[in-house]
Amino acid sequence: MTADLSPHDTRLADHTLDAATTLFARHGPHGLGMASLTREIIERTGTDISDFRRSFPTRLDLMYAVALRSTRELVTCQIADCSASDTPVTRLSRLIRRHIDHCWKHRTEEELRRTLLPILRAIHPVRYREISEQLRLYREHVREIIADGVDERQFCVAGPGVAAGTVLETLESILNWYDPEGGLSLPELGDVYVDLIIHHQLRCPRR
Repeated sequence: MTADLSPHDTRLADHTLDAATTLFARHGPHGLGMASLTREIIERTGTDISDFRRSFPTRLDLMYAVALRSTRELVTCQIADCSASDTPVTRLSRLIRRHIDHCWKHRTEEELRRTLLPILRAIHPVRYREISEQLRLYREHVREIIADGVDERQFCVAGPGVAAGTVLETLESILNWYDPEGGLSLPELGDVYVDLIIHHQLRCPRR
């Protein structure tokens, strides 16, 4: 969305989406009318109201931009970690922990993405494909790590593609139940999910 903007304009766009995310976290995706959202964001960021309305004429446009930015950030960060010298177990363990950290930090955006995808699929196929393509790249990255683990006899699964889908579905489930006040810290949560995925789902032998 901001690929052709100057660094200054990109920072302004980021400030706008940061403010929108804060408001969605506080009020929910539909807790404020678009007029109130616009007014709050303009006051917080100093963005020109005409520019804002041109970029985000509807609530859906704003929600989509927030969700897409977070999804791209997650996928880009995960794929950039391509330390081929590390074992597949180490690479996947890092991915699991980063996924958990990202999704908790960006839980508002993650929940927006879940809400938006079926809507976009029905009314805006181009935007649906844009987010779905990011998720496809992510799944393919996970599949490649698992396939490397199978080749090195660290993982024991019949189909790396199916296993990658199961891994990502497992990670997606975290937001459904995790509450830091329940006594489990994020690093401890990472330990639980690394053990669940690496040793139970992918049947990596314990050393």
